[in-house]
Amino acid sequence: MINTNHVDLVIQFSLLVAGEEDDNFSRQLGPMHLIKYLYLADLSYAKRNNGQSFTGIDWQFYNFGPWSASAHARIEPALNAIHASKYEFPSDYGDKNEWIRWSLHDSRLLDEKRRTLPPTITTNLTSYVHKYGKDTPSLLDFVYKTKPMLSAAPNEYLDIALELDNSPTSHESAPTLRMASLSSKKQKQLQQKMAALRDLHKQRKSDAPRLINPVPNPRFDEVYRDGVTWLESLSGEQLNPGEVTVEFSTDVWKSTTRKGEDVP
Repeated sequence: MINTNHVDLVIQFSLLVAGEEDDNFSRQLGPMHLIKYLYLADLSYAKRNNGQSFTGIDWQFYNFGPWSASAHARIEPALNAIHASKYEFPSDYGDKNEWIRWSLHDSRLLDEKRRTLPPTITTNLTSYVHKYGKDTPSLLDFVYKTKPMLSAAPNEYLDIALELDNSPTSHESAPTLRMASLSSKKQKQLQQKMAALRDLHKQRKSDAPRLINPVPNPRFDEVYRDGVTWLESLSGEQLNPGEVTVEFSTDVWKSTTRKGEDVP
């Protein structure tokens, strides 16, 4: 069940973090950005809380990634409650609604909201907002590559518990644990061997032959152009300019290739 208080807190915190940017333009976030940061907050919380959601939102794969109508409906009341500034201006696309941007700079309120939210959310969300801000393409690319998104097809509900696979696992912490279990003498011996390997690597790298350009002054003459034309002819006939329709099987959404599992 959705927890509107938690939803409002995350929305407010995301905008306040953006409000710490240097220029006013970077401080502005739209509904799409806020929804995506809300989703990332749930993933961050799920990683440290057995796959549980912080907001209780049932995220759905819809159009541009994770979506929730209930979450979207909370944006305006949540931001009006902290007196954020709202800007509306015409969309670049004639068939779309006006664009909306929100902004608010209030360091005191940001600290207050930070103390209210779980540290795993505030830490990760601060990093995400400062990294992606209102950069829509980069933010969407990052969100699309999260495990719940890569495991779902359009219109399906997302399983945020899948993010548990991204948590620090036993095999990631195993080297540290094994090192700590060694005696002081063995630890010292291991450190000496590792230092020797690093020195050897540096030496081999410095002794490696350096490649030089075999053609310092290439000639882009008629012979060169004829050669390029011949190479291009090997690819077959050129496609005629025009519009084409490409159809993909719906099975592509569940393929291992989409998840990167069979990519070396």
